[in-house]
Amino acid sequence: MPPGTQIHIEVNENMVPCNIPESIILGSYLGVVARDPILTPISFANWRNKGMEPFKKRMLAEVEVNVITNNHT
Repeated sequence: MPPGTQIHIEVNENMVPCNIPESIILGSYLGVVARDPILTPISFANWRNKGMEPFKKRMLAEVEVNVITNNHT
């Protein structure tokens, strides 16, 4: 997504997205974030590796900046 772009995702009580067009945008965006070599280096064979923690936090921060859910507005 371009910098500064935000989308509003309606979620149910289980935090499952409910609005389909925005859910597709969210899924695509998460795929882009997951494939970003700076945010997710391929040098870790396992996602649960302790060394991944700083990268996980950075990815979460990236998503939190660009996605607003109805539970967090």
